[in-house]
Amino acid sequence: MLKNKKYFFSTKISTTAVLNNCSCLIIRPHCISFSGKIIDSLLEEGFEISAMEMFNIDKPTAEEFLEVYKQVLPEFIPMVEHMTTGPIIVLEVRQENVVKELRKLVGPHDPEIAKSIYPSSLRAKYGIDRVKSAIHCTDLEEDGILECEYFFSILQPKV
Repeated sequence: MLKNKKYFFSTKISTTAVLNNCSCLIIRPHCISFSGKIIDSLLEEGFEISAMEMFNIDKPTAEEFLEVYKQVLPEFIPMVEHMTTGPIIVLEVRQENVVKELRKLVGPHDPEIAKSIYPSSLRAKYGIDRVKSAIHCTDLEEDGILECEYFFSILQPKV
């Protein structure tokens, strides 16, 4: 008989997210097959990955997370739809000046611009268009913790 069956069958998952001095990076559904290469790039550039989890999100969740772009990006609705087409991988990334440095590695939102100006950026390598831009990353320093909390705290199962 298993004495510690709670250990094996518990639904409580503890996160490794630190939730300070962090940025959120999301590998979009069409890039899941490149996730190993994307993660390798992060590590090679000196970023620390303090939390990582795969999610399948529904439309209301995608709309809530991307809400800040609703009145800003004309691709808002297609972006929401794309985020729900398959799994996404969410990472809490850390480093000195993490938001600024990560945005440099990820490159401009439009992969076509990224290919011209920053050909070694992640969006230049893996992005297809403004909807399938390969990666979401935190835009503003003050949003890093909020975006990480959304996935690694708010969306975590409550026990």
